Amino acid sequence: MQTQTPLNTPLLNVNHVSWNIGSKTILNNVNLQIKQGKFVGLIGPNGAGKSSLLRCLYRFNQPTAGQIKFNNTDIWQLKSHEYAKQVAVVLQETPSQFNLTLLDVVALGLTPHKALFSTTTTADTQKINQAIARVGLQDHASQRFESLSGGEKQRALIARAMVQQPQLLIMDEPTSHLDVKYQIQVMELAKSLGVTVFASFHDLNLAAAMCDELVVINHGEIVNTGSPIDVLSEDMLNDVFGVCAQVSHHPQMSKLGGVIPHITYFYGYE
Repeated sequence: MQTQTPLNTPLLNVNHVSWNIGSKTILNNVNLQIKQGKFVGLIGPNGAGKSSLLRCLYRFNQPTAGQIKFNNTDIWQLKSHEYAKQVAVVLQETPSQFNLTLLDVVALGLTPHKALFSTTTTADTQKINQAIARVGLQDHASQRFESLSGGEKQRALIARAMVQQPQLLIMDEPTSHLDVKYQIQVMELAKSLGVTVFASFHDLNLAAAMCDELVVINHGEIVNTGSPIDVLSEDMLNDVFGVCAQVSHHPQMSKLGGVIPHITYFYGYE
């Protein structure tokens, strides 16, 4: 059984993390806390270190220095299958799944929880079908994964994460290649899961609308954290992203009654 972290306490602690490739520093002394139940967005310009930081968090890259703790345990001290039970990942590029059907791909979420060569139980099948139905893909269950649209693939991968039942969902710009409708749909679906989410965004307005908190990274360093209305300032957009913009209030209020910032970009400026 997974140990649940109390709300508003850090689920993930990143302490003085650096990551180098040879003599080149990609991440420099990153300190970060992700609290239980929060939807946190990671933003920054291209090459700022967003994907590199996320790869360290889901153990694709091991930091050169520093420590990452999940539920107060160093993630590199956990066995791979134990970490996989608690952390799910949805990437920007959908992985090739050869001839697997959508149902087969979603069923892969069971892998961390099953012994080798164990059979799929009736309860497992019910869990898989419920996840597929929740993302609205029940009519595509027997369809080859590779034949799905980009939005359908991302929804299928979120269904796989549902079956995996993680405490933390890490998403690396999963909407970058999707139409606007599916960008909103995929992120609203992730937000509805009720788990802690740490997602990188390319679209700052989408990040502002979806996230409880934002983390800004630039040149491999964290330069700002806080609520969207506090982080998305005109000065920050100029300093970090090099754009001239106006930040106003979105006409649609959040469910909590808070203010959603909205960015309007200006054109023709050097």
